[in-house]
Amino acid sequence: MKQSLRKIAREKRSCLACDVLSQKIKLNLFSTDMYKKAKNILCYYSTGSEVSTIDFFLDKTKNWYLPRIQGENLLVCPMQVGKLIENKYKILEPETIPVDDLEIIDLVIIPALCADRNGYRIGYGKGYYDRFLRRLPSSCCKIILTYSDLFYESVCPDEFDEKSDYVITDESIYKI
Repeated sequence: MKQSLRKIAREKRSCLACDVLSQKIKLNLFSTDMYKKAKNILCYYSTGSEVSTIDFFLDKTKNWYLPRIQGENLLVCPMQVGKLIENKYKILEPETIPVDDLEIIDLVIIPALCADRNGYRIGYGKGYYDRFLRRLPSSCCKIILTYSDLFYESVCPDEFDEKSDYVITDESIYKI
């Protein structure tokens, strides 16, 4: 089921006006209290047709962190322009030293191929984010960004899938 949803989501995403929709999602995110209050934000560095996060990092009122893959885990590293390298998945990640204390992260912006009304998502199938999200303090707000065309009633989560607190699309903000 998840593999077919991944395939459908990739096909749908390739037909969307991702730049325009990403800007709407950004405006929705930046309008939320969670974003306004957050000081330390972990965010993915978008690639391809993902919801674009590239210009998020221009907001200098926030301390930005990016994930870095190490083995089966994600590390949290400070974002520094010019200090990014491509990982094995061709995603840019930081070379900087990871932080030890995950308690500093106020907000996590999570990538998704698609998501549902219950706060679950379909990712890329490696489980990095689900394993990582379990390690965060309960005070950390978890937000999935996805296009409204890829927002479903259910993505049929399994026992390993972690739930988010919000799903933000180009059309709305959904509190879970």
